Formats: sequence, structure tokens, C-alpha cells
Amino acid sequence: FHGHKGAVTALCFQSNTSQLFSASEDRIIKSYNLTEMVQLETLYGHQLGVTAMDCYQKERPVSVGQDRTARAWKLSEDTHMIYRGGGLLQPAESVSIVKDDWFLSGHQDGQISLWATEKKKPVFSWEGAHGETAEGIKRSVVSISALKRSDLALTGSNDGFLRFWKVRMGASKTDGRDVSECCQIPIHGFVNSIAVGPHAKFALLAVGNEHRMGRWNQVPRARNRLAFVNLTPPLTEESAGEE
Repeated sequence: FHGHKGAVTALCFQSNTSQLFSASEDRIIKSYNLTEMVQLETLYGHQLGVTAMDCYQKERPVSVGQDRTARAWKLSEDTHMIYRGGGLLQPAESVSIVKDDWFLSGHQDGQISLWATEKKKPVFSWEGAHGETAEGIKRSVVSISALKRSDLALTGSNDGFLRFWKVRMGASKTDGRDVSECCQIPIHGFVNSIAVGPHAKFALLAVGNEHRMGRWNQVPRARNRLAFVNLTPPLTEESAGEE
């Protein structure tokens, strides 16, 4: 397929379908039917490049971009909702749907935000999820992946750890709507992408010595590789393997 005029920054499927979505630095999202091998739609709205996107069961992908917005697209109605975290929130670099009405975003300033689609601002935010550099700069949340319809999410950066989070999505604030860290395991390098396997038995990580979007920082002695992480109990340092 051809059509994007910039680098492709994200790919995702609608679950259990052959519908593929692609996002790009050209600010555009495109959808394709891989059974028919045809392009379906082109989605416009982001004012700057799209950095990440995700989709689940409904035909409603969620995207984030350098324009500091998250957008939930309703393809059947040809509309989309725009979510803003306020003037101080940095652009998001990662996004993952937890279930169809909830999603998480990871930001350049190290913040993890939990969103409910009926709210225009995050219902909860965790700052400095991956700590700070020696210069006091908060590390960005480069990748995030939630096990769909569960309370588990994983995040990656360049702090040397894959971090695990418990996500609460209560019907109201009194029932709990927040994110809390559960545990961590060591991973050396930039964790640029995370894919959680069925039933959270394992995770595959795309690890590099540089950030996936640029070459402005490097992790010494880190190798570009795929890392296989065994998530079956007990979760220990020895559960992480590499290929």
C-alpha cells in the first residue's frame, strides 16, 4: 500500500479482524481491509504527526500525536472525539486501549494518564513513571501495552526496567479509578514497543539502543533485539530472556 507522505509511526489491527490501521508523521491515519487488499478510509484531524495508536473490538481506534491530543475515532459515524490533558501535559508517545471505553497514554514527561472516553481530561495521572535522568529530566514513557479487558498494563522507557501497573476502572471515583505500580524487571535499552501475549503468559519487547523516533539519545552497550519475557509466576529477574 502507498499513500503516507511521512514515516509510518504505528500499525494496529482491530481485534479478530483483517482491518489494519496505519498512522504517520504526515498527520494522517489510514485503514485497510487485508482480506480484500484494499484501502478503506483516510482519517484527518491531527495537527502534527501521529505518534501511536491502538484499536480493540469496536471500530474505534484511539490515536495520540505531537499536537498534544488523544483522539477516539468513530468510523461508522465519520466523527472523532478530542481529548486534551491541559497546557502543561507533554505530547504522548504511546497509547493502549484497556477496554473499549478506557485507554492509557504514556507521555514525553514521564506521565501515564488513564482516560475514560466520556471524559475530556484524564481521570488519573501518574507522574515520573520511569524516573529521571542524571540531569533531572523525567524519562518519557516510550511504550505502553495493556492486556485487554484486564487490570494489567506494561510500560517501557530507557531506565533499565520493564514496569508493571495495576489499572482500576471503577464505575465511579469511590470504586477506584487509578494506576499503581506492581513490580518491575530489568531490561537494558530503550523498550520501544511491547506486545502482551494471550492470557499474559509472555510479552515480546522491541528493544533498541536508541529511541524509536530519533537518535538524540543512546543507551551504552544496548543491542537492537527482540526480548521474550516469561510472565508466568514467579516473576523474577531470571524470567527475562532474549532472542
